Amino acid sequence: MLSTLSDPILPIFAILVLGFIAYRTKAFDVPAAQMINKFVFYFATPALAFNVIANAPVERLDYLALAIYFAAQVVTYFAAFSILHFGLKIEKKEALLLGLTTVFVNHVFFVLPIAERVYGEVAARPIAGVVIIDILVLFCATVLIIDLINSSQKSAFNTLKLLCKNPFLIASCLGALSWLVKPMIPTGIMTYANFVGSAAAPAALFSLGVILASNPINKFDKATWIIVAFNIVLMPLLVFSFMQSIEVSPQWGKIILLLAAGPCGAMPFVIALQYGIPTQRIAKAIFLSTLLSLLSITLLIQ
Repeated sequence: MLSTLSDPILPIFAILVLGFIAYRTKAFDVPAAQMINKFVFYFATPALAFNVIANAPVERLDYLALAIYFAAQVVTYFAAFSILHFGLKIEKKEALLLGLTTVFVNHVFFVLPIAERVYGEVAARPIAGVVIIDILVLFCATVLIIDLINSSQKSAFNTLKLLCKNPFLIASCLGALSWLVKPMIPTGIMTYANFVGSAAAPAALFSLGVILASNPINKFDKATWIIVAFNIVLMPLLVFSFMQSIEVSPQWGKIILLLAAGPCGAMPFVIALQYGIPTQRIAKAIFLSTLLSLLSITLLIQ
């Protein structure tokens, strides 16, 4: 575990620290981070979504295990949204993103390297399946709902227009379409998706570091602790309890449970920054859950 922490986890999260330092040394400010985030939102993340979905091993996925994981996500998402919006009176759009934060884990850059060290390359298959769910369903649906809330015209035609303008949905649908026409796709398209998509995580984490530095990180309110508790505790408990009544292969069971214990990912932060939704709670939840998940993941792989 210590070797995994030293490489690749800490080197990857060093970019977040550099963003923090860049703000404190006045090399970057919040508007600069917002401009970086625009690139992530419109170009890097859609390229990443296309790349992941286009290369997913769809014929080797355990769809029952993925259904268990998705069911746990749905329960956690809506439970978090309900408590935060109706209980703590947090504005609807922020509550939606906080709900997404509880279930959209840092799978590619945190859980995957650890899982591959422990379980081998077979760990990539369940994680690829979860990435498809997160991007194609949860991520795109959340962005669409926020677009609908922002829109003054909520007709069926306007909804269709919003769908056609959603960069994540477009990229995800093109990725799924590539399963049918993969031999005919020019290699240059895949090279572009891989090259640009690889910038999504470091750029988003750097922006996150800048935003964290612009706010006090030693104060965590009740909502932040709820997000972290749902992410680190409730999600793994739900996945574990569902697997007691529905049998899945032991290999897939171990990996989706490990995924459920992973820390909050940076993509909800990307949406929040793009739409002008408060980012303080999301940024702090990512920071805190990353620290705490080291303990939870260590316990799961013993």
